[in-house]
Amino acid sequence: MSEKQEQLMVLTQSAIDKIAELMASRGKGPMAVRVIVHLGGAGGGQSEFKFVDLDTKEEGDTVLEMGPFPMYLDTQAAVALKGAEVDYDEHKYATGFHIEYENPLESYLASKRKDWGDDPIANKVQQVVDDQINPGVAGHGGWVLLLDVKGDTAYVEMGGGCRGCAISQMTLKDGIERIITEEVPEITRVLDTTDHASGENPYYTEDPTGAQTPF
Repeated sequence: MSEKQEQLMVLTQSAIDKIAELMASRGKGPMAVRVIVHLGGAGGGQSEFKFVDLDTKEEGDTVLEMGPFPMYLDTQAAVALKGAEVDYDEHKYATGFHIEYENPLESYLASKRKDWGDDPIANKVQQVVDDQINPGVAGHGGWVLLLDVKGDTAYVEMGGGCRGCAISQMTLKDGIERIITEEVPEITRVLDTTDHASGENPYYTEDPTGAQTPF
């Protein structure tokens, strides 16, 4: 693995200088760069760089000190952009800035993928998700993560264009569940743990009797 791939993110000196120049032109004093990654779609995602106040650092952020300014990356951005290189060349690129990185969605999903050990059923489901489901939903800017397999049930999380989508349940039942249950007969149902309103959902919720039940 190259040194570039082992590092989280690299900015060339020309990129650092240009960002510092743009910050100075705003006349607001020292600022930070917030890096946001929108996973899904062509190329696996899009990155966004925003100027923010220094005191907007959040718990869990990775901070990269670039000399004139710090960069704040949340967990998703830090994982998805590992090994990225940002350059600035006003002669070569129409927009000036250019970022090179591995597919950010693949990097993110790989970091979240569980090691199923010698569990044959879970490994079969994972292979179906990797080989059939994610390539299919990627065309709509979405992705699916296998969270767990318990008994005859697989638990998944949907993200990108699938999160908040009005037809997400149709995608789940007519697509994801159908494919998984056909390919892995030991699985008879697939449950979506995604909160399509807010983006985060507890794995399990408690019912009034105190029993742990899905949703």
